[in-house]
Amino acid sequence: MNLTGIILAGGESSRIGKDKSKIIYNNLPLIEYPINLFRKYCDEIIISADSNKLNEYNYLKVPDEIGKYGPLAGIYSCLKKSSNHVNIVISCDMPLITDKLISYIIDNSNGFDLIMPFYNSHYEPLCAIYTKSLIPVIEDLFSKNDYSPLSLIPVCNFKQLEISESLPFFNKNVFSNVNTIYDLNNLK
Repeated sequence: MNLTGIILAGGESSRIGKDKSKIIYNNLPLIEYPINLFRKYCDEIIISADSNKLNEYNYLKVPDEIGKYGPLAGIYSCLKKSSNHVNIVISCDMPLITDKLISYIIDNSNGFDLIMPFYNSHYEPLCAIYTKSLIPVIEDLFSKNDYSPLSLIPVCNFKQLEISESLPFFNKNVFSNVNTIYDLNNLK
């Protein structure tokens, strides 16, 4: 399957006070965790960020086309630029996402427009599969001033992907993200 990896790195990082994508965790900038995962599975990598940001990475940078309206704006803009129908999205601030989880999500993606992990009674929209078929659906949400990725669930061909302790690669912290220095210290 041809697959594009989309890395969300366009946020304001206001709670942590500096560019999250460049924060060091276990000797690597956070942006390199999804890059390293995507190199194995994706024939294209796109970074959702302003074009003047992260110039040290030789991947297409796509700014939010409609303005700073959160992660769905970045996903939408990148879907429009993607060369592939199927796209896997990871936020750059989730360094505990594993190779086995990505493989599991990809293996369960056939035939759906949106495949979103569900763990501990929560959806994980920032580690999910989005297809280009969602572009008009997202545009419809935007026309209603709705910018939540979770609003896609009832209006598209959606698959909830259960993540449970019974999976051999289970890690209860896999979806932890870094929004503050406290979060970063807790990962360590």
